[in-house]
Amino acid sequence: MIASQNTSDPALACKGNPLDFHQPTAQDYVWAQPILHAAARMGCEFCFGNIYAWCLKYGTEITQAGEFFISRSRNQTVHCMPIGQGDLREVLALLQADAARCGHSLTLYGVTAEDIPRLEAAAPGQFRFEQCAPDDFDYIYRQTDLAELAGKKYHQKRNHVARFMRECPGWHYEEITSTMLDEVLAMEQAWAAQNRVRSPEGFDEELIAFERSISQFEAFGMRGAVLRESGAGSRIIAFTMGEPISASTFCTHYEKAYADYTGTYQMINRAFAQHSLDDFEFINREEDLGHEGLRKAKMSYHPAILLEKYKAIFHDS
Repeated sequence: MIASQNTSDPALACKGNPLDFHQPTAQDYVWAQPILHAAARMGCEFCFGNIYAWCLKYGTEITQAGEFFISRSRNQTVHCMPIGQGDLREVLALLQADAARCGHSLTLYGVTAEDIPRLEAAAPGQFRFEQCAPDDFDYIYRQTDLAELAGKKYHQKRNHVARFMRECPGWHYEEITSTMLDEVLAMEQAWAAQNRVRSPEGFDEELIAFERSISQFEAFGMRGAVLRESGAGSRIIAFTMGEPISASTFCTHYEKAYADYTGTYQMINRAFAQHSLDDFEFINREEDLGHEGLRKAKMSYHPAILLEKYKAIFHDS
């Protein structure tokens, strides 16, 4: 039998919420991260830091049931694909009952092609599978491709890097440490102020998520780096930041650069992969959210994997 494990303050447990779903806290990292890391997933939905950062926007709640990490979005009335070891049939029964209490049928997101036969084996004929829009697919690259930019297909990227180095002589690269977090946050705030006219609500939501991320930078084992100008002040002109999903895959959550120099984005992307991520085989740079410019930029780096995602919709046969 799977028993739910309450990891939140009992006073915060919802009435009629026997699984004790709760908004993720920093303390949940202690039990959740080992489960998520061991699952060796590649999708960005399974980074604990990402879940924690964006929980306010998506109404994300989490809990532990046996050896499974499970989550749901109250805003979208969906549950995430359960992650962990044990009897999947039992945890699916728990999620079906929870969905019914919330007044809807069970819908799972974050499902990959590899999950479909597992769900079919656990609940034969009881799920209908729908492929998500390409907007939701994750772009996953080989670390060596981003670090080396080798071959004809990366010729333009190498040109941008070379131009940056000409336009910004004396630049230098630093990995983010705890003493730099306020400075990185200040750049994120300044960058958002410069660009928020394009999507005020979106930039405000991202700033909230970033502030939550950076508040747990060390506790969640996150990594990041900056590019600095040379000279007085040595201003940060670009930064990037993310976290491991598994032993083989790193997920980049944030990447920002000022427009003062050509090639700054290409430079921070390459330098981070080259100097800070050489212990990973893959780098997940997340989805394009349907933005055509973002899609072109991500495709121009030639992903090794375009991670397709599905919804699994329960129907009682």
